[in-house]
Amino acid sequence: MAMMGISLRAYARMRGCSLPAVQKAIASKRITTLADGSIDPERANQEWAKNTFAGQTINRKSTAPEPSRGSSAQPKPSPQPPVIPQSGEVSSDPVAAYLRARAVNETFKAKVSQLEYEERAGKLIQALRASEYAATFSAIVKDGLMAMPDRLAPMLAAVDEEKAIHRMLVAEVSTLLRKVSKAVADAGL
Repeated sequence: MAMMGISLRAYARMRGCSLPAVQKAIASKRITTLADGSIDPERANQEWAKNTFAGQTINRKSTAPEPSRGSSAQPKPSPQPPVIPQSGEVSSDPVAAYLRARAVNETFKAKVSQLEYEERAGKLIQALRASEYAATFSAIVKDGLMAMPDRLAPMLAAVDEEKAIHRMLVAEVSTLLRKVSKAVADAGL
């Protein structure tokens, strides 16, 4: 089944531009038509955005003739938002380069603001502080685990009852966990 498109005139109305602008876009290969000469509006919009760069008419003389005072002038088309070429695209257009640099700058500012907000809200901590906390907590756990055999060995050797040994081990592990919890609470995390 062949895809059905719309006429050039209908596309111009839909896009808010003149018929000659659409014809010029086709002639300059900015947009393509279907085999029957009609236009697929969705594809044409994508091609128009992809193949039209902001500021392309700077330093060019207008090719459209001035409307005479006696003729009825067509309404001016609404300006389309400029398409900023991506960083991979090379453009010698100074306006596009400016827009791209400004977009990068604004993105950076937004990311910095977001990070500052999250840090003030207590959602983020600095990496240096995080590594200090991790070192403190791991030192507490290491010291507690290394001291456990020396402290428990004589007591466990003297006990014959399995339940008593279990209680002693649980008490030691609970003490160590309380130390870690206290360190976390003292750190304000």
